[in-house]
Amino acid sequence: MDQLKFIIRRLLYLVVMLLGVATLVFILTKLIPGDPTVANLSQRALNDPKIVAAYKARYGLDKSYPVQYLLYIRNLLQLDLGTSIRTNHPVLEELGRCYPATIELALFAIVIASVFGILFGIISAIKRNSILDQAVRAISVTGVSIPSFWFALLVLYFFYYKLHIFPGPGRLSTNFSAPATVTGMYVIDSLIEGNIPKALDALSHLILPGCVLAAFTMGLITRTTRSNLLDVMSTDYIRTAKAKGLSGTKIILHHALGNALIPVLTVIGLGLGNLLGGMVLVETIFNWPGVGQFAYESVMSADFPSIIGVALLIALNYMVINTVVDILYGIIDPRVRCS
Repeated sequence: MDQLKFIIRRLLYLVVMLLGVATLVFILTKLIPGDPTVANLSQRALNDPKIVAAYKARYGLDKSYPVQYLLYIRNLLQLDLGTSIRTNHPVLEELGRCYPATIELALFAIVIASVFGILFGIISAIKRNSILDQAVRAISVTGVSIPSFWFALLVLYFFYYKLHIFPGPGRLSTNFSAPATVTGMYVIDSLIEGNIPKALDALSHLILPGCVLAAFTMGLITRTTRSNLLDVMSTDYIRTAKAKGLSGTKIILHHALGNALIPVLTVIGLGLGNLLGGMVLVETIFNWPGVGQFAYESVMSADFPSIIGVALLIALNYMVINTVVDILYGIIDPRVRCS
């Protein structure tokens, strides 16, 4: 019963936060300099007052801000994000088209970051203050510090242009056509088709952008795993386990690692939220047709309905992931449910 109340409370917080974010996003978009009418109409159309008036009436730009806000909230409650000024298609449809590409890349990157981050953190904690520890810490600091756009250009230059080891930008090579849409993720959809070569080609296109995106999160996971594992290793129950003669590997895997990874769960959750919403530069460089590229194109054309849709989607990503992490915390550690 306590667990159910805990989950319901977190879900109610999610609804309130989403309403607050929606209001904030609306206000910020109105403060952005730039006129969508000027950005999307030709000079000849701008010289015709009738065309300008019709354009503003179509997208509700001729109404006062309070009226626009009320219409905006009403449409949100009906899951209507409006029509993109740039593409003239519903924003929800546009996001549904590009979101699976972002999910596929983000999941690939977070798996790489989690596996190598936790592995490096364990190695670094076991070999504390050794040369190996220093090397792992240097890698993690580099991953956190290196700008993603520069790293993206670097790996494209060396591994695609110079060495020809991995394919270049895009989701598939030119000799493959896009698979029939089931999930929107090319690797899975290609496997559903039974086309193994296409699935492998789609997977190979994930490697370079996935590694670029994983670098930052992997560095954070490595450092968090190392510091928490060292803290756990100094506790009384670990000293008791050592006194009983248990091997170091068994102590780490069966006693220390489980407690040390609880805070790492937060880092992984925030990392996934960051990957789902913070890939504008990397997606643009790799010509990845995801939410990041869609956001860039929307901002460049002052497409306010699309900008609002992307901002709400990113905020929803973070809030849902944080809610899931909170619920998992409550399941793993009952003390959280009482806080």
